[in-house]
Amino acid sequence: MTIHIPNMKSPSANVLNDLASWLGQQLPATYVSFVRQHDGAEPPANSLATSGNEVGVSRFIPVAEAAKLAEQIDGFPLVVVPLAENDSGNFFYVEPQSGSIRFWDHEIEGEDEVVASDISDFLIKLTPFDTTKVKLAPGQDLGGWVDPSFKPEF
Repeated sequence: MTIHIPNMKSPSANVLNDLASWLGQQLPATYVSFVRQHDGAEPPANSLATSGNEVGVSRFIPVAEAAKLAEQIDGFPLVVVPLAENDSGNFFYVEPQSGSIRFWDHEIEGEDEVVASDISDFLIKLTPFDTTKVKLAPGQDLGGWVDPSFKPEF
């Protein structure tokens, strides 16, 4: 089952053209179609399987922020379109020539993993987060106790 992504205001043609100019090439048609409906949307809790983990999308990057964001992120790939970010500071991006979606983890060097052939495939793979599927290894949950009268002072 896929998730519901809220509809948002469409970016203007000028904003889309600015991003294409910054990129130096046309934006993939599937990307343009997606952002015309969901630019900057924040989906409900979700999950997507990668080769070594499960990651989610906390928000889709608004077209107006994409170029500046890509330039500000240390180590982020060049000539790609930031699509979405997760809560850990990692990003999904669109490769403009193929339209494929890759996952960039800021802590891992090397080639970024292709997680979907295009945005449609990406959205199919993005499923609701299911807490019943979270399994802790023995010893992973060390428990804990907090004194209910503890009130930190800031």
